[in-house]
Amino acid sequence: MHDFASPIPLTIPRWLRTLLLGILGICGVAYFIVLAEHISPYASSSDSSGYFNNARLLGRGDFFTPIRALPEHSATQFGNGAFQPLGFEVQSENERMAPTYPIGLPLHLLVVSWFVGWGHAAIAVNLLAVLASGGFFWGLARQLDLPVIWAGVGVFWLWVCPLFLFSALQPMSDLLALAWSLAVLYGALRARDEWRWGLACGFALGFAVLVRPTNALLLAPVLVGVGFRWKSLLAIALAGLPAAIIFTFYNWRVYGSPFMTGYGDISAIFGPTFMRHNLAHFAYWIPALLSPAIVPAFFPPFFPQTRTRGCATLAVWFLTLTGFYTFYYHAGETWWYLRFILPGFPGLIFIALASLSAAVQSLRLRAAFTASVATGVLLIAACWEIKKAHDFEIMTLARGEKNYPDAAHWAQKNIPANSAIFCMQVSGAFFYYSDFLLVRWDMIEPAQHDTLLRIIAEQKRPVYAALFEFETPRALEKIGGRWTKLTTIGQVTFWQRQS
Repeated sequence: MHDFASPIPLTIPRWLRTLLLGILGICGVAYFIVLAEHISPYASSSDSSGYFNNARLLGRGDFFTPIRALPEHSATQFGNGAFQPLGFEVQSENERMAPTYPIGLPLHLLVVSWFVGWGHAAIAVNLLAVLASGGFFWGLARQLDLPVIWAGVGVFWLWVCPLFLFSALQPMSDLLALAWSLAVLYGALRARDEWRWGLACGFALGFAVLVRPTNALLLAPVLVGVGFRWKSLLAIALAGLPAAIIFTFYNWRVYGSPFMTGYGDISAIFGPTFMRHNLAHFAYWIPALLSPAIVPAFFPPFFPQTRTRGCATLAVWFLTLTGFYTFYYHAGETWWYLRFILPGFPGLIFIALASLSAAVQSLRLRAAFTASVATGVLLIAACWEIKKAHDFEIMTLARGEKNYPDAAHWAQKNIPANSAIFCMQVSGAFFYYSDFLLVRWDMIEPAQHDTLLRIIAEQKRPVYAALFEFETPRALEKIGGRWTKLTTIGQVTFWQRQS
């Protein structure tokens, strides 16, 4: 018996357990088929294009990319960001650009692209991350002696969560951050009994931080899970050292300091001012996204089965992560910004299931009835979450993201190669899919605006704009001149400037 978990015994007839697990297995296969058909493989908005652009740079052995600027003119003459696509930052002293996002996901995309190509890299990475998330959740649940049926319920509860699906259907780091954090927690709890598991835990911790630097907060639950097992702690430190070297070297090489990231100075959007709003936001949206069945996780642990080191480890991870992001402005903007605390959701699900399982067992019900209760919990959570996913139109994400490459390909076929395209929202995707001169209409230095347009005219470059609806009025007004609407590709409208 592990000293960090009390057993939760439950005897279910073999035939019933086989039947339920068979049903879950069939549902799992169907889930992956549907998921594979709906994952967006495209470089699209800021995040996804940023990760793809960085992955392509790493594939070339580069950390930087030249700025596509006007020939014979400084790249920063018209403002530091005038030619800066989303997902990059201009380093004016060297007149080059560096990616702003961490290298963890780009490294995954790069490695997987060697086997399946760039067009399928995001699909493969996300499917593997979904599988790993379910596998490590199952492993944690069984390691902490949660019955098989309840463990299966937990996997599907997590998989059907609208926020999980939102992250699984596009190339973003949230899903990988969750998968690696589960690997860290699983390794930490195993390392308490066997120090060699500390090597796996440290390796996973290193990659978790490469994917998202704030995953360094995993040190808190790791210390709770491992305890004062010095061999295990040393193994964790040694195994995490290679990733730490990569992390600090990359930051030093690209951003000038081992501890500086591409996010730059976030002090203006990080502080106690946002705490009250964010806590209320989390309190509303966590049950809304995970269903009201998650409520037992928020009550004090009334049962011995939940007063364990394992549950404490998972609770510390959720509280540490959530507590950190309560100070972050963007975490409270809308429901899908809870993706920052998504890696803590599995711990919350596990504690809720452990509480429910213990409550059912305390009533000394028949095993078949207990299995029915577990199935009922899954149905309630799944129906609630599927309804939310439908309301948020999550399964249509790939269709919307396809607008970006479609618009870039239309531009390549219909716009002269020497054109200057004013844009903002599509700038990262157009940088990935095309070689056009891209001008950020929102980043031009006002005093240099007329000079920029004059030089573009002198170089006989046609002027176009590729804009989303929300930016069109302001962009056309700021650029000035007479515009002719050419076409609309999905959500992207193309304009040609006449004068």
